[in-house]
Amino acid sequence: MFAVSNKCRYGLTAVLTLAGHYDKGLLQIKEIAVRDAISRPFLEQIFNRLGRAGIVTSVRGKKGGYRLAVAPTHLPVLTILQVLGGEIEIQPQPPEPHDAVGWLFGEAEQHLKETFNISLDELLQKKQQLQEYFVYQI
Repeated sequence: MFAVSNKCRYGLTAVLTLAGHYDKGLLQIKEIAVRDAISRPFLEQIFNRLGRAGIVTSVRGKKGGYRLAVAPTHLPVLTILQVLGGEIEIQPQPPEPHDAVGWLFGEAEQHLKETFNISLDELLQKKQQLQEYFVYQI
């Protein structure tokens, strides 16, 4: 069964927060942890991995914090998920010829990768759209 880990889910949530703050300066990790309800030590582990991959950068000091190293328009969600959770695989090997089940799993894997290949900016727009819808429905 394919499952997205908590590291992927929380990491993507935190990176989405940074995307929403992209042109506004740095965000401190404690602020992100509170906003997104993520344990600070867990978020530090996530940001360390994302930093090594060149997705986020940090600035030390009293006025320090984190920001995206790449513009949200140029950062696919798939890249973030691969950094945090590894390659997305439903079928680790190519199917044998005439293997209908293998073909189906291959198709599912391809569609999943296409779905996650949206930019962080597109996901941020969807988040804002959903929040507007929620506010108007109350």
